[in-house]
Amino acid sequence: MGRPTMEKQAEVITINTDAGTTPQVTGSLIEGRKNVVSSLDNFYEAKVTIYVQAYNRLEKTKACIESILKYTGDIDYELFLVDNGSTDETLAYFKEVPYPKKRILHITKNVGAMFPNLLLSIYQLAPFAVFLGNDIIVTSGWLSNLIRGMEEDKRIGMVCPVSSNVSNFQQINLPFSNLEEMQQQAAVFNRPDTSKWQERLRLVTPATVYRMECLMAVGLPLADVGFFHDFADDDIAFRVRRAGYKAMLAGDTWIHHNHDLSHGEGKDPEQFRQSLSIGRNNFMEKYQGVDAWDDVNNFWIDVLDDLPPTGGDGQKRILGVDTRCGTPILDVKNRLRSMGFRNTELSAFTEESKYQADLNTVCDGVVACDREEFFGRQYPTGYFDYVVVDKPLNRFHEPQFILDEAVRLLKPDGILLFTLLNTFSFREYLFCRGDHRYYNPQFAYNIPIDILQKTVYTFGKILFTKSRMHNIDGASQEYLLSTLPDRNALPLLLVDTYVMGVQKTGN
Repeated sequence: MGRPTMEKQAEVITINTDAGTTPQVTGSLIEGRKNVVSSLDNFYEAKVTIYVQAYNRLEKTKACIESILKYTGDIDYELFLVDNGSTDETLAYFKEVPYPKKRILHITKNVGAMFPNLLLSIYQLAPFAVFLGNDIIVTSGWLSNLIRGMEEDKRIGMVCPVSSNVSNFQQINLPFSNLEEMQQQAAVFNRPDTSKWQERLRLVTPATVYRMECLMAVGLPLADVGFFHDFADDDIAFRVRRAGYKAMLAGDTWIHHNHDLSHGEGKDPEQFRQSLSIGRNNFMEKYQGVDAWDDVNNFWIDVLDDLPPTGGDGQKRILGVDTRCGTPILDVKNRLRSMGFRNTELSAFTEESKYQADLNTVCDGVVACDREEFFGRQYPTGYFDYVVVDKPLNRFHEPQFILDEAVRLLKPDGILLFTLLNTFSFREYLFCRGDHRYYNPQFAYNIPIDILQKTVYTFGKILFTKSRMHNIDGASQEYLLSTLPDRNALPLLLVDTYVMGVQKTGN
């Protein structure tokens, strides 16, 4: 006799699309994605989803939620509150939050900060999705500023405000002694002005707004599940750019990151170091050798305060030469944006093919990869307003050739920005004394800065010469001083690289 069988009727799931519309076909990929999201407008409960994930730290969570309720009344939003296995009263507090448009997700045990994100689906989020850490305190106008800027430019896929306690040149320090003073200072700071926005290659993401169609393009989960340690924020910024969107830092919007970053609050130093090392290596594995630090953090922000605009009010063209993933030319572009120049064209030349993909995400002009002796053939004479050479000039095999070609490509009043490695630094000095501990051998010609300055006077005027210093500890400085016959030589020995700005004065 056979076993009895049971029949189970399939469950029918019905989705009512009667009020929906069919997306319109367009020629633009970005516009096409936008049309798909717009066709779903009738299904959204709000314009923005604010997603807050918490694991214990109830007092910080309360400060975060209370600030959202108080300072986000100028835009339609819903709350998505996630208790990631807290052992305090977080869940009970979430249930009591007095806001009608809220949902709560309760995870019974914390198995990692990334786990709740694995459960997210596109249909759970609004056209704009904000991901906030529970140690964030928002401020007046914060969300409307960010959304306004994103609506001005459909290519912005993600944006972060500036804040306290954050790295990556995203920190702004406002003076305050209590939260009331902080909110007063922030209200003055948060005046809408998208000329203060900066395009970035990577962002640290304690608070981030994403565009829905961008999330659809990069795919959920939000972070690659391989980055359950560190570098998840680096990864999402790379994915956003490679999907055709911009990653922006909103310089007109400040929030408070209520976290002691400088002292590693809540982290074991050794475990944190190991996590960073593993994450960095994993990132290089995923992105074919691109280093999320060395290849991205070559900022020029610190030397561009004295950069003037070139003549004319039209489009500004910027060429980067060996700028790795392109941060230096973005810094020049952002500097021009702050001066009112929105129409810029970026081009780039690189000797290493691993940088081409990311250079193409920020450049709308020619991106070329070749040997240094062919660099000048890629671009027309007198075309660029700015040429930025990030690789030290004396590390090229033909420094004079690179200098001559860069000048040829500039307009008559164009500006050349370049670096020179100091080959007369403390490393070389100690090496000559027989102490090889600090020496870092790399190819570079011994070109003194004063000799180079005489050379550039033949084609232009020097706008500025700035020094970037070696980062050595106090004990090493004391040791170095003890070896010097003349203490006045110390400042010159501590220079790592010189940065020069030169304006072309002839044809």
